[in-house]
Amino acid sequence: MLSDVQTTPRMEIAARSVHDWRTTDEDEINRRRLRARTEPFDITNSDATHPIFSNFQIKSGSGLTYSVEVRDVHRRQFDCECVDFRINGLGTCKHVEAVLLYLEARFKRLFRAAASNGSGRLDVMPDSARESIRLMNGHGPKPATLRQWFDDEGALKEGSPETAVEELKRLAMAEVAQLRVSQELERWLKARRRTEERKQLRREYELKVQSGQWPQQETKVPLFPAARARYGRGTNRQVPRRRCRKRNARKRAPTVARPRGS
Repeated sequence: MLSDVQTTPRMEIAARSVHDWRTTDEDEINRRRLRARTEPFDITNSDATHPIFSNFQIKSGSGLTYSVEVRDVHRRQFDCECVDFRINGLGTCKHVEAVLLYLEARFKRLFRAAASNGSGRLDVMPDSARESIRLMNGHGPKPATLRQWFDDEGALKEGSPETAVEELKRLAMAEVAQLRVSQELERWLKARRRTEERKQLRREYELKVQSGQWPQQETKVPLFPAARARYGRGTNRQVPRRRCRKRNARKRAPTVARPRGS
């Protein structure tokens, strides 16, 4: 494990108060840079053969550990497993900024070269626009083994992303040292599987309604939010509350009329 992030004194970062919601993207990034400077982190490179463009395990003061992926320093292309990175829309977080501070302090010459020349790694990334995967970065011609999978623009030629990812992981371990299957792909494939499961559940439900196994009138009442999350936004099925009410009515003890004046 590498030592805590240590940096030389730098110019002050202008960050608004945490209670001030009137912030720009630059203000929000500066807040995360400031936290990266002032909070303790332990950083470990998962693949020491790639000192800059690698995946780093970073443990924060809270005891939680996240994986940070450095793809391109100049264009600021990164990934982090933390919730803040996924939802803030900034493309960075305090963990990413802490890794950059560490790399700039420990590998000054390599870091400057990386910022100027870009990455020599071949990154396999999600291609959401095409519901597929894409080969990014790298310089020069692609290895012959990768030309079998990707066209000149880096798009996957054929086959399912799931099958391609498993084979590309094997190639990265055994044949193509500069190839990296992005950690983002695991989350993307998981979301893709959930979407397909929801579509399959909807198809099964519609078939049961058509065959008469489930009452058709239940499809005419809007779903509650929790049910929409489970069955999908486009589904009109209602959770069978009518059955629940009947079941609960059987559980309740019958009301006994009491005579007046008693």
